[in-house]
Amino acid sequence: MRKLNTLAIFILFISCSQSQAMDNQDASQNTPALLCSSKPNCVSTQELRSDYQIAPFHLISDTISIDDIEKVAQSLTRTKTVKKTDTTLHLESTSLVFRFVDDLHIVKQGDVLQVRSKSRTGYSDFGINKKRTEELRQKLIEAKLLKTST
Repeated sequence: MRKLNTLAIFILFISCSQSQAMDNQDASQNTPALLCSSKPNCVSTQELRSDYQIAPFHLISDTISIDDIEKVAQSLTRTKTVKKTDTTLHLESTSLVFRFVDDLHIVKQGDVLQVRSKSRTGYSDFGINKKRTEELRQKLIEAKLLKTST
């Protein structure tokens, strides 16, 4: 029985490690395709599937910098910048109790922000990523960087 428990823990560890390695690979490539997998733990402005889709983010001007967006995004609870370029931003948000990490990717394309928030582990996020992106939207509107929905 002890060997079976050890094997189960090892398999769980390997599967979580592979998932994180794949997410880190996506982040390092800064690919503009910010789509979700089939798990209900992700939302994106580029998704066509309604369960994973969030409304587009339209900036008030294409002159708004990624630095301006980063300042607002970092005001999200337990969120920090991992990587930034002139047009992309990768942030990590960590849950309070279990310390789960979600990746928040933002790609600036003129006056449009492509946004994806995705959990690294687990099957479902219980709506946390959608809540986070809508909080980001509200904070960008309050900072007068984002157009209000029309």
